[in-house]
Amino acid sequence: MPVDAAIPAAIADYRILGLLGEGNHGRFYLAEAPERLGLSDGRVALKVFAGQVSEDAYRRGVRELRAFAAVRSPYLVRIYDAVLEDNFLYAMEYFPLGSLAAPTHQLTRDQILRALVDASRAVHELHEAGMVHGDIKPGNVMVDENGGKLSDLGLVRVLNSSNTVTSMAPATSVEYLDPGLLYGDTPSRASDIWAIGATLNRALSGEGLYGELPVGQPMLAIRAVHSGKSRISAKLRPEEAEFVASCLAKPGMRPRTAAEVADRIAALIR
Repeated sequence: MPVDAAIPAAIADYRILGLLGEGNHGRFYLAEAPERLGLSDGRVALKVFAGQVSEDAYRRGVRELRAFAAVRSPYLVRIYDAVLEDNFLYAMEYFPLGSLAAPTHQLTRDQILRALVDASRAVHELHEAGMVHGDIKPGNVMVDENGGKLSDLGLVRVLNSSNTVTSMAPATSVEYLDPGLLYGDTPSRASDIWAIGATLNRALSGEGLYGELPVGQPMLAIRAVHSGKSRISAKLRPEEAEFVASCLAKPGMRPRTAAEVADRIAALIR
């Protein structure tokens, strides 16, 4: 989808109120939900994927969203609707405070950590339901007054199952991918835990594990990861750096569960 694409007045039966963000695989809009959804707050975030999606891919996407929604966790963003209208789109809960990647105001250290505690609890509940998130990063940790919620299950691979993690990873996600995935490993609990550590490193320090990767050029970003070595930010406190290191360790040496990860992040809050 071109960066300068016009903002439509409506998509399907959603009235578009504004653009929240965009990336390699689509756009997020603020939208007014149709009455058929019966929402008390009529505003939703509408994710519209770029490119054509087949009926089979649409069905796979809907199945994945239904499984995500069925977990019924207070730490997961609520999914309201999915539609195939030229492109695949789905409606989810809207967060006026934004995400860890793009908050509407500067977050305190403890606000960041509380959001990550809640996101890690969401990851654990997904894992216990037999699912892997697969796209944990600051942009998918939404912020609210009490902590945070995890959003945007990694649907890109579901909608285009013939593509590999390597070919489908947007440059903004490469930093948070367990390097093993770039060599063909299957997404797992351990790779989600790696991503939580990478997300905490970025959210607290403003620095990436590989410096600043090329924007909008996923293959160059992947090459930089292949040729470089991850470095935990020197801006982190010693206990924070120790936690991140534990998440980035070899799979068998990482925290065993995301629930343990949540407890360890909670212990960092002073």
